Order: sequence, then C-alpha cells, then structure tokens
Amino acid sequence: MIALHDSMPLLRQSDGEYSAIRQDWVCLCLYRAAEKAGYSRWWLAEHVAASVAMFLSTTFQRNVITERELRETVLAVLQAIGYAEVALRLDRIVPPFELSLSAIAEEAGPGYELAFFRLLEERIRPALSDRACAVSINDLQPCVRKLQSVKTWSRECTLLRSEIVNFLRVRFQQADLKTEIILTIR
Repeated sequence: MIALHDSMPLLRQSDGEYSAIRQDWVCLCLYRAAEKAGYSRWWLAEHVAASVAMFLSTTFQRNVITERELRETVLAVLQAIGYAEVALRLDRIVPPFELSLSAIAEEAGPGYELAFFRLLEERIRPALSDRACAVSINDLQPCVRKLQSVKTWSRECTLLRSEIVNFLRVRFQQADLKTEIILTIR
C-alpha cells in the first residue's frame, strides 16, 4: 500500500503529468478569481483552500484527482458559502510552473552564459504556452554566482542578474498568452 503525503490525492494535469496539491497555489487561484469578482485581498481564500484540502485528505476516496474534479470541488465550496460570483471567475486550478535557475546554470557549466540562455529558453517554453497561471523562477543569486564562478558579489554579477531578469521579462511580454500570468523571479 502506498501512503500519500498528508493523505492528499495527486493532481493529474491535462498534459498527463502528476503533481502534489498545495494549498498555497489553490489559494492563489482563489485570490485571482476573487479579485476579478471585485474582492481585493479576499480574506476567505485561505479558508476555502484549507476546506478543500481537508475534504481531499479526509473524504475523497481516490489517490488521483483530475484538474476538472479539483475545480468542481472548489466551485462547490464557493457556491455553498454564497460566493457564486467568485466561482464564475475561477480559471483552471493548476500548480505554478517552477524553475530553478541554479540548476540550469549547473547544467550549462561555469562561464557558459550562452549555453545557459539557450537552456533557459527551452525550459520556459511550457510556461509560455498557456500551461501555467503563475510562474516561479528561483535561485537567481546562486545562478549568477555559478555562471560568474565567484563567491562574492561583483559589478559583473549585477549586470548578469539584470540581463537574466530582462531576458525573462521580454520572453513573457512577447508571448501570445491568453491568460494573465504572475511571474515571480527570486
């Protein structure tokens, strides 16, 4: 028998991938829907996400849930508590697209910035195809240090960091996305 973390089912995404369901990104999807419905900083988003997590961990009988089933579960909670207007604005409930710049820099090798940017272009392609609602790009500082082969921060590090951030911003601005994406670079 296989025990799932926190007794939560895995999410089977539309592309066939599986991922763990996290309350933080369910909450983010709820915040976005509430904002579209006219509620800024909706205080119930965290409670609804926690209720959905509780239902999935205690009552849901299967080990896997589809995106559609997860969305229907969230919609049912929203309608039950009287927030149908938020339910109407709820988009897909999908995990954020996460990427480690440090891992890409490790793969490219120290000093190989051109290889790094080529790999980065390849790795962000799925996020540019309307697959994600939120994109979290992590490890910027360690990435720059690996590419520069330095332990202490320098002026060249600052320039490379700006180049990476600008590269990402331009790629997302140029993409013909149908939905708004929240891009976080850390």
